[in-house]
Amino acid sequence: MNRDLLEAAYRLETAMSLEKTWRTISDVMTSHQLNRMYYIMRDDGAVPNWFVLSNLPSHWPLQETKKPGFFEPFVAHCCATFEPTKVGVEFVDRHQGYIDDQTRQYISEVAKFDWTAGLGFPCGLIGSGQYGGFLIGNDMNRHDFERSVLPLVDQLQSFCLIAHRKIDDWRRKHAEISPRRRLSAREHQVLELMSKGLRPKAIAAHLDLSEASIRLYIKNARLKLGAATKEEALARFLQ
Repeated sequence: MNRDLLEAAYRLETAMSLEKTWRTISDVMTSHQLNRMYYIMRDDGAVPNWFVLSNLPSHWPLQETKKPGFFEPFVAHCCATFEPTKVGVEFVDRHQGYIDDQTRQYISEVAKFDWTAGLGFPCGLIGSGQYGGFLIGNDMNRHDFERSVLPLVDQLQSFCLIAHRKIDDWRRKHAEISPRRRLSAREHQVLELMSKGLRPKAIAAHLDLSEASIRLYIKNARLKLGAATKEEALARFLQ
């Protein structure tokens, strides 16, 4: 690993917050001409839970992950092994045999951020309960990208694995210092009925309560569980 990456790895170990950890990662990637980057992990469950860190505008694709039909092709297709994957519109033709329209549309969305070539580094594999990794790139054409970035691929992969471990440490630490408040008996009852497929109106009739009350119980349970949507709250409740 070159000196810049080694020094950045040391700074990761001494960073005192997730924000400083991410800033260190972003700074060292930018110093290697990789100024487009995001880290994305999927935690398995009845409804997938996504964790995103990004230096793209509006932290893209953070808002996209909140949509029920969100699809991330790197996470879906490239996290069966730790093999780095070439990504971006400059490498689409290399994947033509198996990518679908949804993947092409996603790659086109990424290109809007002046991101044409990149690498995906898996840090967690499918089947482990938590999978995903780093996607890093820039606006180079294929030839320039392969000439300037690919010689560093092994070193960048090692650094990304170190960075992933540090980010995961911060995620676990945050979960420990922010314990979720216990659900009330009614909130627990409402989520249990939701898990059986009942909608708020049916739950209200079953419990002889107003639908507005049921929706309030769902909202309170969602907040206590730290979930962005009621579907995510239900997934965490079931876990």
